[in-house]
Amino acid sequence: MRHALPNISSTRGTSLDPRARRTRALLRAAVLDLSMEKDLDSITMSDIAQRAEVNRATVYLHYKDREDLLLDATESTMEGVVEAARSCRLTADTHALSDTAPKHLLSLFTQIDNHRAVYRRMLGEDGSPRFAARLERLLAQAWFEQLLTETPADAFDETALLVRAHFLSGAMLSVIGRWTRGEFDGEGEDGMSVPEVAALTWALIRGRG
Repeated sequence: MRHALPNISSTRGTSLDPRARRTRALLRAAVLDLSMEKDLDSITMSDIAQRAEVNRATVYLHYKDREDLLLDATESTMEGVVEAARSCRLTADTHALSDTAPKHLLSLFTQIDNHRAVYRRMLGEDGSPRFAARLERLLAQAWFEQLLTETPADAFDETALLVRAHFLSGAMLSVIGRWTRGEFDGEGEDGMSVPEVAALTWALIRGRG
């Protein structure tokens, strides 16, 4: 029996007209911009409307409340992270025998670092279970599909590949959450640098930690 994960890419807003999609994009961008300046919990609908240069009533035409908008905005940051994970080859990569973290893993952590406040908030103790579950599943889907196509026939065990994909994605979420909260020691203000955390994560993926 095949265990292929369903495609769960976001479909929010796909049926909207172009003007509505543009407005949603402006609102998401406003939230992400503001998250670089202040804590997500302190961002108000008025702040968002002002940054997006729309009136407050317009925000409520597209989102039922602040949490709905925050979730949509923060979920929009996942695309680049998941694509980087998809490109970070676990088996056939030329880095398979190297201790150097592949560029796509560096890209993954760089993109997270660009939205550090978002991931710190959404993966924290009082964060969003929906956000965490969605990111875990998207990462698992990316790695599972890769493993399905790259595992040699004589070593193929689909269930084992599924377990491995979810094991890696769950571990990755834990690392991301703690790293963005600065729980790992390092030279920078927020602890480990992107190259440091990428190198250690790569070592663990390869079973060298």
